[in-house]
Amino acid sequence: MGKKRIIGLVVAVIIMILTAIISPPAGLTVAGKNALGLLIAGVVLWITESMPLAISAMLLMILLPVFGVTSLSNVYKDFMSSAIFFVIATFGLTTAISNTNFSVRLTGKIMKWSGNSPKKIVLGFIACTALLSTVMTNTAVCALWMAMGLAALKCTGAKPGESNLGRCLMIGIPFAAFIGGYATPAGVSINMMAIGLLEQAANIKISFLQWMIVGIPLTIIMIPVCWWSLVSIFKPEPIKQEDMAEIMKNVNELGPMSPNEKKVVILILAMLVLWICNTWVPALDTSMVAIAGLVVMFLPGIDLLTWDDFVKGVSWNIILLIGGVQALATGILKTGAGIWIVKSTMAGAGSWGDTITNLAASVLMTILHMIIPVGPAIVGMSTAPIVSLAPIVGTSAGGLTVMVAIMSATAFLLPIDCVPLITYSKGYYSFTDYIKAGVLPTIILILYCGLILPHLARLVGLM
Repeated sequence: MGKKRIIGLVVAVIIMILTAIISPPAGLTVAGKNALGLLIAGVVLWITESMPLAISAMLLMILLPVFGVTSLSNVYKDFMSSAIFFVIATFGLTTAISNTNFSVRLTGKIMKWSGNSPKKIVLGFIACTALLSTVMTNTAVCALWMAMGLAALKCTGAKPGESNLGRCLMIGIPFAAFIGGYATPAGVSINMMAIGLLEQAANIKISFLQWMIVGIPLTIIMIPVCWWSLVSIFKPEPIKQEDMAEIMKNVNELGPMSPNEKKVVILILAMLVLWICNTWVPALDTSMVAIAGLVVMFLPGIDLLTWDDFVKGVSWNIILLIGGVQALATGILKTGAGIWIVKSTMAGAGSWGDTITNLAASVLMTILHMIIPVGPAIVGMSTAPIVSLAPIVGTSAGGLTVMVAIMSATAFLLPIDCVPLITYSKGYYSFTDYIKAGVLPTIILILYCGLILPHLARLVGLM
């Protein structure tokens, strides 16, 4: 591990030196070139874990002005966003749930259904997370089911960094949150954003039903794909019969729900309703609802959290990492490097034909999300340029739009999107673990978006 860390640091330094001395390619500014170089160096540091992730992110932050990407004042400003407050609030929700027996009750039901099979436990969590994510934002679903997963792992005595069941659940939950978001326009706000951008760019409308016909098959396909990838690579350890018996005994002895459990359930249901309504009522901002829920937990008479419990429950390492990644991603966007990647990569699409163009666009969007792990930003800069290719190559503009939204909301290869970072904070898996598990789902997702989705889009009348 020590040798790997040193090699990673040396490689990152070499990348930074090369970034400083190499001239930018045509159409890319010096600032854009430097921003991309810093990102590549950052990915090396994160994968090799040369330093704590938050420290690596903070290093990149102070290098942004040194390399002329942006000013230091802009770095501080770009560090903060609504995502930071959302994640802080969801850590509070997770802590409140873990302080009651509600998660134990729900975990007991999944355990009973699984019949002591660790693979079925993983499948149960993935399916439940994906189902809820069809109508609820990915980050909220991930935070909610992470609390349930942690309860299950605590019951089985799983240890962070050692348990393969822990790896499967903590990677599978964010995977499933992504997957559920494919099924409906309400699955994630990015879907609605892409629909609006398509209407502006090409005067083409995508109905709720049309999206579902295109998206639900992908959700159905990806659930077993992600499950199989996880349980095949990590092979979750079996739960001992005595542990299973103890879990079921504890569940059966819980008795009626306590007042605090009832308060947690009511609060969760209220937040769920508001999060779902966010699709049609933009004023109900996802982060605002999460913060309001956090405040309610501290109100007199509610008292679901104490300040000490809350501070202990927040992973400040992840908060710093998210802020650092956002500052870097914003720097890349402001320099025009993201748009340059889209235009230069797809410049020859006119001669590629329908199938190759769709596959190339799917691969490009996958790479873009690794470079800029901010879904709305990717949709905003990519939708119009990619949709403009539709009449040139004879493919569906609506299909390309759905593809852009799906890929912009998915991060199977690097856990630097705020959805997987929620579970990464618990220490059950490494960057390398996440990459291993995400290779097969990424390949299947690209093939679906490139080969199947365009035909489904035409069948439902999306031109």
